[in-house]
Amino acid sequence: MKIVSLSYDNWEKYRRPLIRFSKRYDKSPRQSVYSWIFQLKKHHIEDAGTSIKIALWEGKIIACSVVSHYGSELSSMLISPKYKQTHLLTNLTEATLQDLGVLYRRIRYNDEAGIKMALQARLVCFSYLEDRDGQVYLWFGGGHWHSDDISEKEA
Repeated sequence: MKIVSLSYDNWEKYRRPLIRFSKRYDKSPRQSVYSWIFQLKKHHIEDAGTSIKIALWEGKIIACSVVSHYGSELSSMLISPKYKQTHLLTNLTEATLQDLGVLYRRIRYNDEAGIKMALQARLVCFSYLEDRDGQVYLWFGGGHWHSDDISEKEA
């Protein structure tokens, strides 16, 4: 398995396969990774707090991690169902955290697998949020995180 960080230089090479992968596996009703990637311009990849990582196995994308504004706006991961029982998402989270230095992730409170992955990647739960539709989410932070980064955006 190989983890690739998408950059300005290799964006065109991986753009179409990543769009196809996200369209196939993105089931999120709230923030669509597919639409975010589809609308992303090449020069926005270099923005501070933006990270896109893909995991390749035999040349095919098997997972991806997409982070915008250090995760305070968008922090999502997609994985092929065949690889759900691996530590692949933990490895992607650790690689993203190492790249950015700080990472925030919002996980639904009843998503046991997501919470377990976040804790294994050494993220810390520091707050919760009740959404307009009644869903409760937990905020996790890693690296040089500070709770004020999230609290200010929610207010």
